[in-house]
Amino acid sequence: MEEDETKRAWKAGRNEGEMSWGWKLMASILYILPWVDITEKSIYFTERFPAFAWMEFFTEPIEHWYNLHEFVPLIIFFGLYLGIVRNKQISHVARYHIMMGVMLDIVAMILIVTEENLPTGILWTPWSDLFYALTFWFIFLMIAYCMFFCFLGWYCEIPLISEGVYMQIEQAESMGG
Repeated sequence: MEEDETKRAWKAGRNEGEMSWGWKLMASILYILPWVDITEKSIYFTERFPAFAWMEFFTEPIEHWYNLHEFVPLIIFFGLYLGIVRNKQISHVARYHIMMGVMLDIVAMILIVTEENLPTGILWTPWSDLFYALTFWFIFLMIAYCMFFCFLGWYCEIPLISEGVYMQIEQAESMGG
């Protein structure tokens, strides 16, 4: 019982005001980063289910610049973290959604690295089709869920990932900014 009150008190006062439409739009655009990573690997899924091929068109303008050099994702990460997440003048919920986009990108990258390191015996079986489909839907539904709450200006809670986002923001705030 006491733990629930502590958790509520810790989150109380975090949403210090309305999130402006500019920050809502910026945070929702940054949710496209994990989508860029996944569409690169979901080609097999869209070949099998062509009705979903239209979803790749959202990432094409960004995909070229994002994959221009191997250090571009790292530069984007540090730019977002040091420039926005550490900035206390930006509302906490906006910083939360921007960091959530970065964390979802990390989850997408983990799934991609997992797929790339699967043994060949598994990679060319029906199990790989299941893996591609689950990866596609997992990231797509998490992005849709987060964008819904972003446009409402609320926090979206995803177990483990949200806790990591809160810890990153707390760590960034303790570093100053």
